[in-house]
Amino acid sequence: MRKLLYISLATAAIFLGSCSDNDFAEAYRDPSTVTTTTVPKQFAGFMKINYEDVIPAYWNYFTVLRTTSLSYTQAHGFTNTTGRYIPGAAVEDRWKRYYKFIAQYRELEKVMASSSPADQAANRIYMITATIYLYDHTAKMIDNFGDIPFSEAGKISFTGGNYAEASAKYDNQTELYVKMLDDLKAFSTELNSITLAQGVETVFKNQDLINKGNLISWKNYCNSLRLRMLNRASGVPALSARANTEMGEIIAEAKIVDENAENIAFRVYDQNADTGLNSAGFKDAMESWNNNIAPKTMIDHMNANSDPREAWLFEKGISTTYVGLDPMMLSGDQDQLILEGTLAIYNRSVISRNKWLPGTLINAAEVNLILAEYYSRNGNATTAKTYFEKAIRQSVEYYVRLGDKADDVTWKPTTEPTTAEIEAYILKINFAGALTAADQLKLIAFQKYIHYNIMQADESWAEQRRLKLPALTFMEDGTSSIRKTPPTRWTYPNSERVYNTDNYNTVKDKDNLSTKIFWDVK
Repeated sequence: MRKLLYISLATAAIFLGSCSDNDFAEAYRDPSTVTTTTVPKQFAGFMKINYEDVIPAYWNYFTVLRTTSLSYTQAHGFTNTTGRYIPGAAVEDRWKRYYKFIAQYRELEKVMASSSPADQAANRIYMITATIYLYDHTAKMIDNFGDIPFSEAGKISFTGGNYAEASAKYDNQTELYVKMLDDLKAFSTELNSITLAQGVETVFKNQDLINKGNLISWKNYCNSLRLRMLNRASGVPALSARANTEMGEIIAEAKIVDENAENIAFRVYDQNADTGLNSAGFKDAMESWNNNIAPKTMIDHMNANSDPREAWLFEKGISTTYVGLDPMMLSGDQDQLILEGTLAIYNRSVISRNKWLPGTLINAAEVNLILAEYYSRNGNATTAKTYFEKAIRQSVEYYVRLGDKADDVTWKPTTEPTTAEIEAYILKINFAGALTAADQLKLIAFQKYIHYNIMQADESWAEQRRLKLPALTFMEDGTSSIRKTPPTRWTYPNSERVYNTDNYNTVKDKDNLSTKIFWDVK
């Protein structure tokens, strides 16, 4: 990875102006083409560089997620082809994008350090918010890979281009999670009292691609990210007490993403092809190679319980009912159903052809399902039920509202779910009837599965590995001698073995498809 030259941003960060996306990308590749930068410009470029991992985009969904997380979670229906549980070279794309991303963060640190003390103090908000965003994606990298290069990564420009000196060690995943939690807690406190000078505030609003300078939203994002990470680590014996205590403190502070109006997302504001900040490529990513087939487990639940989200997430095939692809069928029989058009697919108006689809970072339904789990785990079933049901209502609203800006309304439902329909669904799910924490967790996990679907594939895969829920069934790949069922992590890309050999050798023994991530303790 250290051979990659995605280092300096500088003047190319003015991508909101006349630069084409290709020009922007080229400026990243060649540090010699750039000379100066500023903290605000570097900040904006840093946020933009990994937009494909946030806004639904062709490369991430078709190249990476189609063959990995979407299939491992049964977020979509997939055919039982040979080698389907081996991540392969696709994960290298995600690895490369993350280290381009972190290299830009290092350049932000560098330009910040070269500023005067007064400017550093005035621009402190850029480092706080950039680090929150960095930690969100770093947590995802840990969730997928385990130990990763971090503390020494992305510093090639600090060494004058000396690759050997820039080779980065692998940080221990547990220690890195703890560090991020420590820092996020400190940022949360700092955001309570930070004020921005008028000039800084104006520029920050213009350069902030996520929250448009809204400090309340950044505080909510910070605390909600903490909730997600604490909950994920809550089963680790050394972290369980901390998780329980800090989650309670965050809830008491009440500064979290609690309503859909507070959702944190990389939003699409225009269809400017030059910036590439839209989800126009999502159509080909989802509809090519039948990537949009509905999964049987999700569809069966929706059919049985009259889930009001069903028509907003899926379209019927030629059948009079919604039909999902059975993962236990032979591939030839699966192919026949696809060819006949029997199977439901993800809704083209609301999802795959919606060029305004936002890149989800944290949303209210997700947060409230986390809170439901927290209260259930602590024996408070009544409060858990309140948050569980609130999350379902928010999830319905979330997917209905995604259709508001649909470009092609051909497949968009003509009527929105009524309050009565939503409450009838909640009554059928019957959280009150789940008398044990284990039974409650099954219900919570299934709602995560539905709400995350294809839109939050990384979070869905992490939660399914952590909880071992929902209890999905997969046909074993009998042709593979490497992996017959979905893996527990991604393996490192070959570039690490070749270009970061000494450091890779320290984690080589962990680099297989069976090693669990540190929070995977069940």
